[in-house]
Amino acid sequence: MVRQKTTEIDWMGRWYEILRERGDNDYPSLAKINLKTQEKDWLYFSHSQMDGVGAISKYYAEKGITLKNIPELREKSLPGFFEKLKIIFHFLKKTKNIRPEWNFFDQNLKQKDPHDFNWMIFSEEETKKIESFCKNQKVSLVAFLMTETSKLTLAKLTSNGEGTWTLPVNLRPLLKRQDFCSNHSSGILINITKEQTLKNTQSEIKTALKNKNHWFIWWIHQIGRIAGMNGMRKISLKNSKKNFFAGCFSYLSEWELPENDIWIGIPPGSKNFPIGAYAMKANQRISFCLKIDPSIIPDTGLSKTIFKELVKHILQTVA
Repeated sequence: MVRQKTTEIDWMGRWYEILRERGDNDYPSLAKINLKTQEKDWLYFSHSQMDGVGAISKYYAEKGITLKNIPELREKSLPGFFEKLKIIFHFLKKTKNIRPEWNFFDQNLKQKDPHDFNWMIFSEEETKKIESFCKNQKVSLVAFLMTETSKLTLAKLTSNGEGTWTLPVNLRPLLKRQDFCSNHSSGILINITKEQTLKNTQSEIKTALKNKNHWFIWWIHQIGRIAGMNGMRKISLKNSKKNFFAGCFSYLSEWELPENDIWIGIPPGSKNFPIGAYAMKANQRISFCLKIDPSIIPDTGLSKTIFKELVKHILQTVA
């Protein structure tokens, strides 16, 4: 059930407010696609108010449709005191980010149209082939798509061919926030190296989830409870000058949606997270999207070329 908004502070959302204050985009691009007619129904919302799962849930709730089996965290309980210490230890000791060395970088170039991104909805037959390939390789869909996306984009856009992705993790239903639609998403960090294989990516994701890195990242982003908005502004500005990632890979998993519905979308993106990728499954189809921020690619036409090559390679790989 989708609850009404309350006065509860969404500290994760406040980080997006700060980005907006600095002139960055805080609006995700998200649209429902009718698989039969190809019609788009765009959602307009700030990430400071809700995350993708919340936005989709609210969309259907306002139409009187209750979604079943919304994807959520598989953990059974919140970390206890000693487990929290273990989570913090693992993260601080073992988590190292890899900074991409972009061939081109101009932080003054920004996306003009948030709806201008590349997307593809694989057919039922193509979806079955992709899922069959992943099953045979014993890897998840997100591990496969992330590996293929990384190999191509990082090879073309960086000199070192490496970088770190943020992979959002939905903390529902363990987080008992009053507003179901507000930001419940934390994330894990996935390193991609030059020698990256499917098994490497699968292992990175599995280990990060096992070590519950998503909880550490969630706790860190709640620092506003202590530092307040001014403290968060200082931290955000400092991090924007030193922390650079490959981008954000938003995987919304599989949904039980009304017939012919599926969603396409992309994270807000910025010079610090310049590559945005998105995938979900619904109605026996997989949707897959990619956006490359202008800060690392002056020729926007090249983004479309890269995406076409990526989709072609994915289909050749699973054929």
